[in-house]
Amino acid sequence: MEREIKLREAERWLSRRDTILRRLIGKIGPCGLKPMGSPYHVLLKSVIGQQLSLKAASTMEARVIGSFGSGKKFPKPIELGSVSLKKLRSAGLSLAKAETVKRIAAAYEEGNISDRKLRNLKDAEVLETLCSFKGVGPWTAEMVLMFALDRWDHFSLNDLILRKSIEKHYGIHRDSKKEILSFAEKFSPYRTIFSWYLWKDADGGEGW
Repeated sequence: MEREIKLREAERWLSRRDTILRRLIGKIGPCGLKPMGSPYHVLLKSVIGQQLSLKAASTMEARVIGSFGSGKKFPKPIELGSVSLKKLRSAGLSLAKAETVKRIAAAYEEGNISDRKLRNLKDAEVLETLCSFKGVGPWTAEMVLMFALDRWDHFSLNDLILRKSIEKHYGIHRDSKKEILSFAEKFSPYRTIFSWYLWKDADGGEGW
C-alpha cells in the first residue's frame, strides 16, 4: 500500500514536470513498476537477454530454466555452478553468455557477491561491482539496479529503446548521449519511473 502511494506521488510530480510525460501518463495509466525478482535472478535474466528482442530473451530464459527440470526460477548458485558449459550451450546460450552465467554462479557461491551485499551498495557502487565481472556490461548492471534493487532514480543510457523514445518524444537524437543524459536529469529523483513510461509507450513492456 505504501509503495502504491509513493508511485502515485511520483506520477503527480512527473506530470507537473513535463507536459509530454503528462500525456503519456494519462494514456498509459498508473505506473506498474515492480521488482522482477532477486538481484541474482535479474542478473542472470539480463545476461541471457543481452542484445535479444523481448520475445527471444523470454524464450531463451525459459529454455535455460527448463533445462534444470521443473520450476520457474534459476537454480541456486551451487547447482548452476556444477552445470557444464555444454548443457548451457544446448539451451541456446552463446559460449560467452554460458561462461558469464557460470562466472556469476561461482561468484555467488564463493561469497564474492550476494543479494544482500548488492542491496547495501549505493547505485554507482552496484554498477561498478557488477561491471567488474567479465561479460556483465553497463546495460545488464542497470537492469539489476532498476528491476531487482528497485532504485527509482536511474536512466539507462545504454538502452536503445529509451534513446529512441527520447528522440521520438523530445527530438534529441538517439546518439546524442550526453544531451540525453543531461535532459534525463530533469526527471530526478524519478528517472526510473520516467523510463518505465517510455518503455511502456514504446513496446508495451518494461524494457525486457
